Amino acid sequence: MGEHADRVAVVTGGAGAIGGAIVAGLTRSGHTVAVLDRAGHSPVDLADAGQVRAAAAGVLDTHGRCDVLVHAAADFHQADLAAMRLEDWRRVQAAARAGLPAALFDDVVARQALPRTLVPDEVAATVAFLASDAAAALAGQTLCVDGGLIPR
Repeated sequence: MGEHADRVAVVTGGAGAIGGAIVAGLTRSGHTVAVLDRAGHSPVDLADAGQVRAAAAGVLDTHGRCDVLVHAAADFHQADLAAMRLEDWRRVQAAARAGLPAALFDDVVARQALPRTLVPDEVAATVAFLASDAAAALAGQTLCVDGGLIPR
């Protein structure tokens, strides 16, 4: 069992290159991972609100909760913006918006704030991560380590 064996993660776009790497990393750390993607054995079109709601309900029915929600889905079109068809533009935008299933988002937010005060070691662990090679891709980010005390 991994470090996070009791956590459920949902990854949109989990069948893609970046999403697949995220799924692999979460799985290695012990998360139970549900993948929402239009590819794979249970395809979900993230631009279709009905499919997204059904997939979110399925995750909550199966796992009871969502502890981690990663939106890695994207619908890329290699085209000059002026040459892009309107329906392609709308699909890109719909996938970006629908990729955060409301039911899962609400579940995560409802449990976001820690019901206790942070201890110094928790802040130190975050700083250690940010100073590690694992955080090399983070640059110019603002990270508030407050356990959800201040709503965003």
